[in-house]
Amino acid sequence: MILKKLFQSRRHTKEFHIFIDESISFQSQSNNTVEKFYTGFLVIPTFQLKDLYDRYFQKIYRSRHRKEKKSVNVSDMMNRLALDIVKPFLNSAYIYQRPTYHKHNDSFDNAIVQQVLILQSYIYPIKKIIEDLRNQNPTVDLKLHVCLDETNLNSQLDNKYFSYKLLSQIVKNLGEEKHVFFTYQTCDSKQELGIQMADMLVGAYRKQEKYAASDDNTILVPFKVTPMIDTLDFQDQEVFLQLYGLVSLIMKTPTKKDLTAFKKILKNKLDSASNQIQKTTNFNPTRSRLTKATAKTNKEKFNRKFVKVLNSLNNSLIKIYGNQLPNEYIKNLSQKYNRKNCNRSINNVQRNINKLQKVELSTFKIVRLKLSLRKFNNQLDKLL
Repeated sequence: MILKKLFQSRRHTKEFHIFIDESISFQSQSNNTVEKFYTGFLVIPTFQLKDLYDRYFQKIYRSRHRKEKKSVNVSDMMNRLALDIVKPFLNSAYIYQRPTYHKHNDSFDNAIVQQVLILQSYIYPIKKIIEDLRNQNPTVDLKLHVCLDETNLNSQLDNKYFSYKLLSQIVKNLGEEKHVFFTYQTCDSKQELGIQMADMLVGAYRKQEKYAASDDNTILVPFKVTPMIDTLDFQDQEVFLQLYGLVSLIMKTPTKKDLTAFKKILKNKLDSASNQIQKTTNFNPTRSRLTKATAKTNKEKFNRKFVKVLNSLNNSLIKIYGNQLPNEYIKNLSQKYNRKNCNRSINNVQRNINKLQKVELSTFKIVRLKLSLRKFNNQLDKLL
């Protein structure tokens, strides 16, 4: 037995840094654009950091006396150059997007809402990153160094506590507590080049979306980015409500019995329910196209074709899910071609998708669903 343990093969460890920064697109007076909050995530193998830092500094700064360069203050050419330098060293990149301001129930405590927004935008998306890293590296241990831009909110002790607690909970709920290890820290962007690179990513992504609204083909991000889009109000977000419950419960000094009960709820609902369908069906490309379509709904010619394919998708989803449709599912979308009704239909389809993601399907229906989504995505690509 002792010899067997000695000669057992050890799991190798792969180490990654996750750099996180944010950007906001403010509402334009000239058109009805929605204010958006973006969070960018760069995942870089730790062993590559030194070479990346050396090259980035030589190409972007050249002198140690130069001020920090941020996406908002540099030209598009410089922004693209910075990301071109990052590209060969990059494992993966992600953007989480939500409205800057949410309408929410007046009974919610504003301080807790702000705390939850931070968890939802900066920490919860790391669940997707862990899943992807595990799929890429199925037989190794993962060591993750999470580095967040140091802001007034992020550096507060309460936020660090909740962030660390949620990361621990995510790792545990994914069944990875023995094989995923992490550190968590906030970093001054002036000192940490990785945060500056994340700033360049999220700023370029924001600019790129802005240009897309006027049919500009400018590409500022030279590598694949995985989008994670949230377009719903608080009361429709199960993730938000679960996080809100976690934070508010701890802030109100609960009993041990309360904590045990809520931990069970968190385990059952926060990660597992939304995880099952995601492993088989990816709605994100459809979400992304629907979001882009909102910039085009000021033209009636586009709207007439768009309403047709949107209703076709909705009818396909109704046929596939049948009596499994949630009670709140919207079966009838607007047939009107004005901007207001088209955008309302887009919001309704996004809400429908959110509800359908929690419904388990048979293998046959999953195949039908993928074909329907692919057809819709192709049709919408031709319009966009």
